[in-house]
Amino acid sequence: MKRLLQSATVLSLFVLGTLSAHPDDLSKLEGKWSVSKTNDQGQSYKQVIEIKKDKFKFRLLGSDDSVQIYAEGEIKLAKLGAFNSIKFTNIKGGASESDLQPVDDDRTSIYMLDGDSWLVASNFDKDRDGQKPALEVYKKVK
Repeated sequence: MKRLLQSATVLSLFVLGTLSAHPDDLSKLEGKWSVSKTNDQGQSYKQVIEIKKDKFKFRLLGSDDSVQIYAEGEIKLAKLGAFNSIKFTNIKGGASESDLQPVDDDRTSIYMLDGDSWLVASNFDKDRDGQKPALEVYKKVK
């Protein structure tokens, strides 16, 4: 019985250890990250995510650097099997910081950190009209 209890304890600690992302990831993610992209019409735009503690601010900037979409909310890091995940929750969005409405849609993405690069696989968690799954490579803004 004692051996069974010890095995269960070890298994519980292993499972709990795999459920949280690397503890340093949150501090490594703090700051501003940017990726430049091109839409289906050939127009360039930029996505910028700023992370501070467990909060995020997202801006989609047009080719003239004007804010097209703004969103903010909270993040939570977790481990999904062998993958690191980031969950965006309590999202509010709009055309600007002063025009925010609650967004009833949490988002979960798989990510990997590699120095000043942040690889994010997004829109795989569920089907969203007009938003295709994508792999984006954000670079740390210095």
